[in-house]
Formats: sequence, C-alpha cells, structure tokens
Amino acid sequence: MRQVSYIVGLILAAILVVFAIDNGAPMTISLWPLPWQATLPGFIALFIALLIGFLVGATAAWLSGAKARKRARNLADTARAQAHQIAEQERRYAASRAAAQPAPTTAGALPPPR
Repeated sequence: MRQVSYIVGLILAAILVVFAIDNGAPMTISLWPLPWQATLPGFIALFIALLIGFLVGATAAWLSGAKARKRARNLADTARAQAHQIAEQERRYAASRAAAQPAPTTAGALPPPR
C-alpha cells in the first residue's frame, strides 16, 4: 500500500511540475478595494489560492466537529468516573467478603508435627 501512495505522489508531483513550467507567465493580482497589486507567476497565484481554500475548508471542518469532540470528551470523562466507581465497589466487596469469612479455629485440629 505504501508503494502505491509513493507512485501516486510521484505522478502528482510530475503533473505539478509540468503545470508550473507551462504556467510561468507573470500575472498581476489585485484585490479590488485595496490599493495593493502583486505580479506573480500564474502557478504561484493558483497554488496560493488553493492553499487559502484548503485552510478555509479545514477550519470549517474543524469548527463543525466541535460539538462531537465535546461529546466525546464528556463520554470519556463519564467512562473514567464509572470505571473508578466499579473499582471502588469491587474493593469494598472483596473487603466485606474477607470480613465475613470466619477465622480459622484450632479447636479439634491435629497438633502440628514435630
């Protein structure tokens, strides 16, 4: 499986290199209400746009999972508390069983060998 991912990665890298070579012409980027302008090669402008889109999507996905992460934390805390309660009950049960057993008596027993 690892070899397949290496092969796919190499193919994607080759495609990106060909894309960068083909789209090296400079282009001017300006954000309309702002006075700034930047002249960049076309492939860098596209990669920056893709990176910004990825970061916005990753942030949206992370924020949408906040409720599920909080629920998972609460369930883990509850499970930890219940495990502690079970261990405490088992300890108490073992102590009560030990206290309920009669002490061994020596009456009627044979004397120890000499």
